[in-house]
Amino acid sequence: MRLPAARALLALSERERVALRSLLLDLRSRANAEAETAWARRKGPMACYWRAVATYARHIAHLLKGGDVPPAAERDEVQRLLVELDIARRQVEDFIAAARSAVPEAEHPKHESPHNWAWQVRLLGQDRRAAYEQLEQVRQGLGRAARTVVA
Repeated sequence: MRLPAARALLALSERERVALRSLLLDLRSRANAEAETAWARRKGPMACYWRAVATYARHIAHLLKGGDVPPAAERDEVQRLLVELDIARRQVEDFIAAARSAVPEAEHPKHESPHNWAWQVRLLGQDRRAAYEQLEQVRQGLGRAARTVVA
């Protein structure tokens, strides 16, 4: 960071930088949790706000990295990230397993990556919505025809 105030942070003692960095890493964790909660509640702008807070906290913490970070704080952060990664992997595996059983085998993607499966499911959803719309139009047309015959 080229801001004068950011450079002034580097003038702090090692102990002060470590304490401030620890605070910022805690803020980052809390802001990421708030972002997930906001996203789950369909509050997109708040989720973006909390992600930005987490990002700025991380950037400033990296700036302060000149001092030693308590090993426990780093271990906790790495452990949290590994747990999140494991959860995300399982969710992707569950999605692909569900897609394999829902999508006819002839329509499976040639290269079975998570991205290709998501694309295929999206396409099938569009096809189904279009089919339902056509079916509804036919039903409405039959209803009009029946009323015309009765009249």
